[in-house]
Amino acid sequence: MEIYTFDKSLQERLVELTEILSSRGEIVPASQIQAEWSYHIELVLEPVGWQALWRIPRLVCEDFQIHYPTIVVVEVEQVDFSDLSALVKITAVQDEIQLPDKYDVPLIELYPTHNQENEALDMVGTASCIDQLRFFYNYLWMPWDIDDDDNIDWVSVHLETRIRLFFDMKRGIVSKETSEIIRGLVREGKEIQQRISRLEDTISEKDESHTDIIDGGTACQLMKLHFRLQQIKREMEVLENPAMREILIQNKTSSLSNDKAKRKDSKEESIDGHFVWLGGTLEEMKEAINKVQASISTELFFKISGSLLETLHTCDAGDIIVVGEGTHQIKGAGCLEDGGTIKGIYNLENTILSMKDTETAPSLLDFSGSEVLLENISVDVGDLRAAIIVRAGTTKIVNCKICAFNQNIVKLGIVVLPKAKLVIENTLFDSLGTGLVIYSNGDVCMNNCSFKNCVEGIQLYDNAKLMARNCVLGHFKEYAIRLETHKYLNGSKSKCGGAELLQNVSEISLHECKFEANGKGDVALKAGIPYILKKQDEPMNVEA
Repeated sequence: MEIYTFDKSLQERLVELTEILSSRGEIVPASQIQAEWSYHIELVLEPVGWQALWRIPRLVCEDFQIHYPTIVVVEVEQVDFSDLSALVKITAVQDEIQLPDKYDVPLIELYPTHNQENEALDMVGTASCIDQLRFFYNYLWMPWDIDDDDNIDWVSVHLETRIRLFFDMKRGIVSKETSEIIRGLVREGKEIQQRISRLEDTISEKDESHTDIIDGGTACQLMKLHFRLQQIKREMEVLENPAMREILIQNKTSSLSNDKAKRKDSKEESIDGHFVWLGGTLEEMKEAINKVQASISTELFFKISGSLLETLHTCDAGDIIVVGEGTHQIKGAGCLEDGGTIKGIYNLENTILSMKDTETAPSLLDFSGSEVLLENISVDVGDLRAAIIVRAGTTKIVNCKICAFNQNIVKLGIVVLPKAKLVIENTLFDSLGTGLVIYSNGDVCMNNCSFKNCVEGIQLYDNAKLMARNCVLGHFKEYAIRLETHKYLNGSKSKCGGAELLQNVSEISLHECKFEANGKGDVALKAGIPYILKKQDEPMNVEA
């Protein structure tokens, strides 16, 4: 189904949003913003009877225990203008999933379609209005804004600055590193606001039940969350200011240049080795060092550390990190995002990488370097969306375990983005929603890999390349391979069956792979999700 799309310039966005939010010439504080939107959509939006695609958000997919993203066709039965939401009736689903007949949906999750039963409806105006609303709340409105002073005009203080930040990121004027920081802060802020709301609801329920004692731990956690949200607000205020952003970038670039010059003066540029050991007896230390010596070139200049997190953020791209036994808590790939090696020397079941504290990043490890190697370790998704994202270059994974100790249908093992390559050997995907996702123009070579307790094995999109050899693709709750495609389907009807469905799919090559006991079938060809609903290149996208 074709949907309405809009590609607007900075000036167009600025003019139309200024008109919507401050056309009456009055001060519009943060507390009044939603009301201004309510007035506007009540004048423009069709109130009932139009069809749209509903892109079900990740948290709702978790509640329904369905794959994310899932798109369904809905009909709007009633719009709640004050709440910026609509009551929709679900009229068509792609997969065999159980959903309620009707559901209250935020308007920003709806994408009106071209084909409407009632041709008298103003669908261009309705679609444009929802696009304006979605752009505003996805990219301009921040979770801490509601706490702003009511004497401050939100529009004059924030609107133009944030629109310019959005377009500066989109055009690449803001550096990749700074853009990642901004996305991370916004994502964390929104997650914290959701947690604050849930905790406040919990406290309110206790008050209603006439409980005089408030859980001290809950109150303390709430206070810490509010404090962190204020920290994020202050950091973002600096990053939103173009002049301050430029000063920070220049200062950081100068510092990095000085550091590189010092390193070059002190020693010749070379790959360093790092051994991360969590501690033990002298005998255990001796045994560990012997293992390191047996697995790595003795000519490397080596350092010993007690923290993988610190090592990842102090090493250089291309370095080799050997990790000892234990659970190593980290916050991303650090300097090895641009290339390098992380290698375990013990049983991979006892060498685990997991997220430190509660983070809101889309993945535990995120690689975009020319060459990355992970060997002999377990990577735990934890509460994150995915274990590993391969954005660019080549990532090689050998003898590893990619797992989710708290299984969930929306958890992903490895995500390979366009133009990135993954080589993976002798690796187990365990207790995941989907083990491997390959986007268009991504490239994956698999050898001797297997899956255990997963809902689904491999999800691909048109023009994604997969070469699998000696892999066991069995015992999935749903499908072993699911291809989202327009290229290999005539019409929108899906096909399910065996590996013979892939005979004409030139991008997929299977050699001596074994399919067995899959809940819904070995292979499924599904009508692809409209590109506008799944594209990941928006500069401030906060949901991975």
